[in-house]
Amino acid sequence: MKRSQGGFSFLVVLAFAMLAAVVVFLVLKVVPVYTEYNAIKRTINEIAVDQEQTDHEVRRSFENNDIVQDFNSVKKEDLLVISSGGKLGVGISYNTEVPIMKDIKLVFHFEYQAGSIPVLQDQAK
Repeated sequence: MKRSQGGFSFLVVLAFAMLAAVVVFLVLKVVPVYTEYNAIKRTINEIAVDQEQTDHEVRRSFENNDIVQDFNSVKKEDLLVISSGGKLGVGISYNTEVPIMKDIKLVFHFEYQAGSIPVLQDQAK
């Protein structure tokens, strides 16, 4: 009685390798987008701590952080800033496109706000 060998064929191993390569490729494309988003969130949180800032001071502070961290998706003009009566609200709403192939892109939509005044609700009106 012959006993046949068990295991995967070469084609199955090749298919798993191709699937793993596609997953790694997508992860390497997506991780920088979320890393940048987290850096932007950290920057906005740091800026919103001082509630006495003016619009110009907030944008200048964001620009200084942008110079150091090199944000690709947003600039100081994209910030939504409301300051009145010693209260400050800072927010951002933006889209980022990640090209995958020639005609295929992933689009990410990010929103974040910090401070004592809601900013993004005013933008929706």
